[in-house]
Amino acid sequence: MFTLPILSQVVLNGLSLSSIYILVALGFTLLFGIMRVVNFAHGAFAMLGGYALYYLYGVYQLPYPIAILGGAILVAALALILERLVFRWFYHKMFQSMIALLGLNLALVYAAVLVWDVNERSLPSVSDHMVDALGVSIPADRLIIMGIAGVVLALFWLFVTRTRQGLAMRAAAMDPEIAATQGINTRRIYMLAFFIAVFMTALAGGLYAQSYALSPFMGERPLMVAFIVVILGGMGSVPGAALGGLLLGFAESFLSTFYGASISSFVSFGVVIALLVLRPWGLLGKPE
Repeated sequence: MFTLPILSQVVLNGLSLSSIYILVALGFTLLFGIMRVVNFAHGAFAMLGGYALYYLYGVYQLPYPIAILGGAILVAALALILERLVFRWFYHKMFQSMIALLGLNLALVYAAVLVWDVNERSLPSVSDHMVDALGVSIPADRLIIMGIAGVVLALFWLFVTRTRQGLAMRAAAMDPEIAATQGINTRRIYMLAFFIAVFMTALAGGLYAQSYALSPFMGERPLMVAFIVVILGGMGSVPGAALGGLLLGFAESFLSTFYGASISSFVSFGVVIALLVLRPWGLLGKPE
């Protein structure tokens, strides 16, 4: 049962899922950590990222790197309109933001239904080739997905830890009032954080839609994953989001392969419930 090809496939699927889950969770936890916004519209942005990739890559046949990154940038740029009209009114209003953004999520989803109908679409694969490594055949498209996600995550880490804007974002997350007295333009930092969060979410949505299927309702799964991951790692904790994404991705890959998708979902939610009872601030979060 636990043969090398099967275990290799479990590890590959775990890495692929983890890379997407971390991107989804980072976008969610970034908004919460800096602006204290519970973004229930998170799944809708992931869905829009899937449609952006569908048109740029599947319809207009742009080169894949340009399509996947350009689609995410396009969604993030258009989302700045919503940041100005909706999101900015709910910064540091956690419970009000939950209700308002739930309504925004429904509006975006059913607007997508009106535009694209409810039928699922399939995105063309990046590559049909197989890569042989240690006697195991690995789909090249999975390696490409992991590579793109890995590069984006590395650039995000460098941005947060090595640039003035990244350090300003961390300062604003700790105490926006003190950050403002030190000359940091918190309004500009909030817009930058929002753009980055939506960019990573839309990118993850494109990768997710390519791995599974695209429809106006596909954002439900990324939204649920984002909640599970940030609860595991700790709300507002970037390292916690990375750890939670890895744990969920590998656990889901292992359990789905050997015990089925139902057991995987049952265990995932069971762990989250137990963690909320025993350690509600998450594995790497801080109690407030």
